[in-house]
Amino acid sequence: MSLPSPSEDSAPDASSARGWLLVHTRPSMERTALFQLERQGYEAYLPLLKQCVATPEGLQARFVPMFPRYLFLAAPDAAKSLAPVRSTRGVSQLVRFGDEVSCVSATVVEQVRGAEAIRREADLEGLSPLKPGARVRLRAGSLKGLEGLVVASGARRVSFLMHLLGREKTLTVEVSDVELV
Repeated sequence: MSLPSPSEDSAPDASSARGWLLVHTRPSMERTALFQLERQGYEAYLPLLKQCVATPEGLQARFVPMFPRYLFLAAPDAAKSLAPVRSTRGVSQLVRFGDEVSCVSATVVEQVRGAEAIRREADLEGLSPLKPGARVRLRAGSLKGLEGLVVASGARRVSFLMHLLGREKTLTVEVSDVELV
C-alpha cells in the first residue's frame, strides 16, 4: 500500500497535506466508526447533510451522512499503521483500487466541508421540498389519495390547491399529512 505524497496546494494542517483515505463503514454505523477511529487517535471526518423532515410536530432538521456508509480518514504518517483501522468497530474496509488505498485530495475534502457549511446554515423552509408549485398527495383522512399543488407552506402546515367536486379549493393540513408526488 502506498500513501500519497504531500501536494503543494494543501491546507496548513499536516494530515490534510497528505490527503484523505476513504473508509467504507458497516450499514448505519458511520457515527460509530467515526467515534472509534477518533478514540484511536486518527483524524476522521464524517460529512453530514441537513435535511428537512416532516413530523407530527412540523418540519424538523435531521443530520444524515452526506455519503451513506463512507467517511474520510486523514492519511496517517508512515510511522502510524493502518492495520487497526480495518478492525475498528463500524468499519467494513478501506476503499481500494486494486492494491492501492484510494486517496482523496485535501481540496476535495475542503469543498465538501464548504458545501456542508452552506447546507447547515439554510433555514427549514429553504430545505423543505414543499415549495409552491410542488405536487402533493394527502396521506391521511377522508380525502386520502387526493392530489394538489402547494400554494404556501410553513414549519407546521401546508396549503395546497386541489380540484374537489368540480371546483378549486384550497386545503390547509399538517405537514406530516402530505407526501410529494
